[in-house]
Amino acid sequence: MMKRKLIPSLLMIMICAGLIFLVKGIQEKAAAVPQKAVQAAEKAETASETKDQVSDAAPAGSQADAQQTTSSSTAKAAGSTSASAAKEAANASTGSNASSSTEQAQPEKKPSITFAVYDTVSGKCLASMSVEISEGDTAADATMKALNGDYRASGSGESIYFSRIMGISEKSQGPLSGWCFYVNGEKPGVSSGVYKLKSGDSLEWKFLKDGANN
Repeated sequence: MMKRKLIPSLLMIMICAGLIFLVKGIQEKAAAVPQKAVQAAEKAETASETKDQVSDAAPAGSQADAQQTTSSSTAKAAGSTSASAAKEAANASTGSNASSSTEQAQPEKKPSITFAVYDTVSGKCLASMSVEISEGDTAADATMKALNGDYRASGSGESIYFSRIMGISEKSQGPLSGWCFYVNGEKPGVSSGVYKLKSGDSLEWKFLKDGANN
């Protein structure tokens, strides 16, 4: 009889104990869930802070790269400027040397005069040219150089006389017609054989109908 009474009691005790353990397990699980959520939140916050630190470090690196790029560009620009300046200096030196060489290569200009022959009777200019002269050349010397044999002359020095020039002879237009020479537009009072020329002079021979009075 006693055993029959104890069995329900034991069952009740066991049931109660099981319920207690069940409730405790549920409570422990319920308590573990918020803790896990907190840990997850802490991990997320830590990851966010790490990302922010990386983001903060990135501009610094970019800024350093930008500074390095700017320095490189500045160095390149300075190098380009220096190269341009050197090139200009080299060109200037080359031009100066070329100019100097050209000046040195130019032959010395020889003294010369202008020479012309006029027939005042017909109004024609028979010749006009530049003639090189040497130191001490007279009007007669320059005339013979210019005419290259197309003349007839007699005598020498002070007594030289040109009776024909370029096919026109004295007295062909009258007894007083003949040849007279002029230097720089003026008729010298001496013979062509003694009148010495200088560089730049203008020597003209004119056939005149009245050579004695002109």
